[in-house]
Amino acid sequence: MAELPDDFHARSIPDVSKLLETDAEVGLGSAKAAELLVKYGRNELQGQRGINPWRILLQQVTNGLTLILTIATVVSIVVEDYAEAGVLIIVILFNTIVGFVQDFRAERTMDALRKMASPSAKVLRDGVQTRISSGDVVPGDVIIFEVGDIIPADCRLCDVLNLEIDEAMLTGESMPTMKSVESLQAKDTTIGDRFNMAYSSTTVSKGRGKGIAVATGMATEIGKISTAIDETPSSTTPLQRRLNKMAYVLFVISIFLAVIVFAVNKFNFNTEIIIYAIALSIAVIPEGLIAVITVVMALGVKRMARQNAIVRKLVVLESMQPVTNICSDKTGTLTQGKMALTNVWIRSKEGTYRVSGQGYETTGSISYGDEVLDAKRILADENFHRLVECSALCNTANIVESSKGKVWGDPTEIALQVFAYKLQMGKPSFLGLKEAVLEFPFSSASKRMSMVCSNLGTSGDFDIYTKGAENVLEICDKIMDGEMVKQIGDRSEFLEKVHAQIELMATQGLRVLVTAHRRTSEQSMGKPREKWERGDVEKSLTFLGLVGIRDTPRVESKISVQQCHDAGIKVHMLTGDHKSTALAIATEIGIIGNQLPPSDVHTDGVETIVPMYREVMTAGEFDALSNDEVDALEDLPLVIARCTPATKVRMIEALHRRKKYAAMTGDGVNDAPSLKKADVGIAMGAGSDVAKQSSEIVLTDNNFATIVLAMKEGRRIFSNIKKFVVHLMSTNVGQVIVLIVGLAFQDSEGVSVFPLSPVQILFMNMVTGTPPAMSLGIEPASSSIMHVPPQLGGLFTKELMMDMFAYGSFMGGLVLIDWTLVIYAFGHGRLAFDCNDDSNLNACDTVFRARSTLLMSFTWMFLLHAYNCRHLRASLFTKEGGGGSFKRLVDNKLMVWSVVVGALLPIPFVYIPTVNTNIFKQASITWEWGIIVASVLVFFVLSETYKLLKRKLMKTPYVL
Repeated sequence: MAELPDDFHARSIPDVSKLLETDAEVGLGSAKAAELLVKYGRNELQGQRGINPWRILLQQVTNGLTLILTIATVVSIVVEDYAEAGVLIIVILFNTIVGFVQDFRAERTMDALRKMASPSAKVLRDGVQTRISSGDVVPGDVIIFEVGDIIPADCRLCDVLNLEIDEAMLTGESMPTMKSVESLQAKDTTIGDRFNMAYSSTTVSKGRGKGIAVATGMATEIGKISTAIDETPSSTTPLQRRLNKMAYVLFVISIFLAVIVFAVNKFNFNTEIIIYAIALSIAVIPEGLIAVITVVMALGVKRMARQNAIVRKLVVLESMQPVTNICSDKTGTLTQGKMALTNVWIRSKEGTYRVSGQGYETTGSISYGDEVLDAKRILADENFHRLVECSALCNTANIVESSKGKVWGDPTEIALQVFAYKLQMGKPSFLGLKEAVLEFPFSSASKRMSMVCSNLGTSGDFDIYTKGAENVLEICDKIMDGEMVKQIGDRSEFLEKVHAQIELMATQGLRVLVTAHRRTSEQSMGKPREKWERGDVEKSLTFLGLVGIRDTPRVESKISVQQCHDAGIKVHMLTGDHKSTALAIATEIGIIGNQLPPSDVHTDGVETIVPMYREVMTAGEFDALSNDEVDALEDLPLVIARCTPATKVRMIEALHRRKKYAAMTGDGVNDAPSLKKADVGIAMGAGSDVAKQSSEIVLTDNNFATIVLAMKEGRRIFSNIKKFVVHLMSTNVGQVIVLIVGLAFQDSEGVSVFPLSPVQILFMNMVTGTPPAMSLGIEPASSSIMHVPPQLGGLFTKELMMDMFAYGSFMGGLVLIDWTLVIYAFGHGRLAFDCNDDSNLNACDTVFRARSTLLMSFTWMFLLHAYNCRHLRASLFTKEGGGGSFKRLVDNKLMVWSVVVGALLPIPFVYIPTVNTNIFKQASITWEWGIIVASVLVFFVLSETYKLLKRKLMKTPYVL
């Protein structure tokens, strides 16, 4: 693809037209456009064309445990042990299918969310305005856009009329950017300050404009970010790394144990010895583990989907558990993403009126101090009444159905209109009373807007309403005093007081507008209304007051931030907004703590905080520091204002150098590189496609509180994984102990007779062992789960390893005693030849009965062990430990049914002829049931004694 310069913002319109061989008034010719389409390619981002099922499938089969199970399957087929091979194939297929279906569904949901690209564009071709597919836009096309349009390519603006563009997804700015056509002097001007440029995928929020396309596809600013994302390597989650490491360690152990089997049998590689080695290898590998993890993760993903979070990959959910830091965008995540009028100040009052309400909801209250005022009382103040009129009528926004977000217009004007609605004075209430007859729109030059309304049914009076920046004060020479209008006396004193209030409101993160009014007539103006100019209207106005507007925090944000603090998680706010706005929001929702410096007190008695600490920095201040200087900071800043994409990436890198585990939230294209760089990327469902593609989790409600729910779910899953890992792995340890010690039991030919057959092991691990482990996976979260710090030490802690070997030793030791009792204490004490297959059934009857005893003892012990694992320290006799009452004992219905069914299921296979001897290598039993029951009771006593010792001797707190 051909390359173009990237300094179009610093070039004049004629230079841009000449360079791109186009005409701003005529556009490209059709033939030229076709030629350029071949030269520059289609206006599309690469790598975002839907779902790739093969890639998803490959991800399911390339984990350590699946590869090892595949190897075991191949070996079983080679030695013609098809029963074991068949069971292993079923295990692999089950894990792969469940994982594939879940991830495919998540990607399909993601595909449905890809709605951000502009489907079409209005361009000039051969001097005629025409609509084409946005993919056919080429550099040099003259694009025309108006309110609501999505910009299809990067453009150098050549004509604007009150044009404002929402660039939040690219720059993080919560307010739309006013555009102009003048060239900029500095070539290195940041994207957010290039007022003569419009960028791909941003939205026109006000006015209209025309621009020359200067970059398309991957050459756009969005495309550059997408390229940077593709160059960032994907990393595995902590759980993936732990499981892969465990799989390889177990693989090495299984090889080592297989060598021991062959060495004990003097490297006699006959089929029986190879099958014994396979049985021992199968005992080492927890076949049910990945099945349990897959199902538990899938259930967790479904739970999160109901809570408005789409988890794109199963294993990602667990990776929320070790998060130590959350770097969050402000606009739309911590805040509502909707501008709201929250403060009103009029000169006659010492303090400010507070306006409550959420977003665009037209219900709310007005309070002054601690007193909530009713609308009738407030509007009795003529000054306030005029101010509300100005908010409603000097306004082009429309509210159709605010509760469903059906509003239209500039965000600031929507906020003013909603405020008027709260007092039943919205624009519709003036129908038949006042009619807008003349508008002087807001512009970058005037920085104010005026609306002239005729008073219907009167003798030709007109009301002039003006709102805007501080320069409105320059055209005010009167003030309200009750119902009277008076000349401003001491102007310097008046301006000093108003400017002080503006400064105070600005430190609170408010965008401050000045409102003014004048009643006039054609007679007093000296000319008919049709000839009134802006200069005629905007003079000799009466100052009404100030209104403060901001993007208000979500109600739940403060609670969620506090929950993060309680959980040992630091929340950082990285935003494109100004420092004062960012600081005000961060303080309000609790990101910045209560340890604030001394405050300044203004003459109006209103206290304001002026922080001077390093918790709040601008991107310029942060980026000016070297990596060494950043690392030397005691703590990283909690708030970074005027944030750029590069700053966000640097923040993640700084956290990684401190060995922190970071989550990044965002919705804009500018967030995509940091989303990819972070350990967990969390995108907003209403955000850009690029951001969603770079993330692991997508929030469909764009709510920070949903992140906290995901954190809680991740911790619950991690806690439950620990529980069922202890359950499954301790069973494997017991089986290994039995088979290793079992090498000493040899027949007359010197061949080891395995106490447990391979099918018995697979049956216990998969059929009767997996459901109880799954029931542990759906255990509810502990009430204290969000009151402990993140667990960065990994899954296999010292306590977990100790538990695995302790319980495994109990089970292994007890079933070896059972083996000894059945064969040597109550049997004939001989191990017949060929007892590892079914060719010598009569002579091997005692061995086969002993195996049945071991199967039932082992099965019942690890079913009871599932209740042990509900809490790894508390006694089963307590409510905390999973017992204490019948209600608590049966509250996990899946556990109850899996234990009951699992206890009964093996019994038929002990007695069904042929199946018992030919497949399981076991036989019917009678009196041996007494040994089985006694073993289970002894295991229970040993387990309770072990937990008691842990509670007495272990000083470290129990972390769920």
